[in-house]
This record gives sequence, structure tokens and C-alpha cells, in this order.
Amino acid sequence: MKKNTYIALVAAGVLGLASCSDMTSLSGTSASSVGTVAVVIPGTVVSARTVDVEASSSDKGLGTAIGAALGAGSGSLLGRGKGQIVSTVGFGVVGALAGRGVGAAAGKTKGQELVIQSDKDKQQYRVIQPIYSQVGAIPVGTHGNLQYGNGNSKFLPDGF
Repeated sequence: MKKNTYIALVAAGVLGLASCSDMTSLSGTSASSVGTVAVVIPGTVVSARTVDVEASSSDKGLGTAIGAALGAGSGSLLGRGKGQIVSTVGFGVVGALAGRGVGAAAGKTKGQELVIQSDKDKQQYRVIQPIYSQVGAIPVGTHGNLQYGNGNSKFLPDGF
């Protein structure tokens, strides 16, 4: 029975890590964005620099939970009685720490800090966004639209 439990925990861990969010695609939208209104400001990129976007709390939390489960599952296969309890707890703690590190690394991505100058009033806006796979890194001088509203913002070059 213990081996079956461990195999189930490993399978859940693999599936959980596969579900980590990919913020580098424009092909989907979140359910909370449906029906919302965004302001669109045509403008040109006047400054661009690459930044590291750290993992979200949910990526780190998922890694911690999966690591703890896998560690505890592994530890429960060792020893008997109190020794088994100690190994289950110890392996669970080590697994949680390792899982948090894996979740943080898996959720980290490259992004860009862009400064967009509005065509209309020449006002400048700053946006930090992932480097979307369909667009790539956006160079200075690129014209497009800054979209913002409902807590989300992004700059997309003309044609996207």
C-alpha cells in the first residue's frame, strides 16, 4: 500500500509542476478578464530593458506543497514506529524546502520594462511585462498600443 501511495504522490507532483503558469503566451486569457474594458493608448517605445520577473506566491506555494507531500511520502517508507514518524516529518520538511526552490525557479521568467510615449499627449507610461513568445523582446522605436485596465497592462506592437 505504501508504494502505491508514493507512486500517486509522485504522479500528483509531476502534474502539479506541469500546471505552473506560463505568462509568456498571448493565446489565452483569464476568466476574470472576460467582459472587462481596457484603455488603449497608441504610442512608441522610448526605453526598453530586460528584467527578471520573480515567481508568484502560488508557484512557490505549489512547489512547497508538492515537495512536502513527496518528501513525507518517501519518509513514510522508512523505519518503523517512532522512527517512521521522524523520517516522515523530516523528509517532509526537506521536501518542502526543496519544492519551494523548484517552484521559485520554475516560475521565474524574463520580462521587459518598457516606457511608452503616447502619440496624443506625449505623456510617458511605464509597464513591466513578460516577453511574450509571439512577440519577442520589444526594441526601442516600436509603435503599438498600451492596454491597461482591471489591474492588467501590456504593450503590444502594431499587428498584435
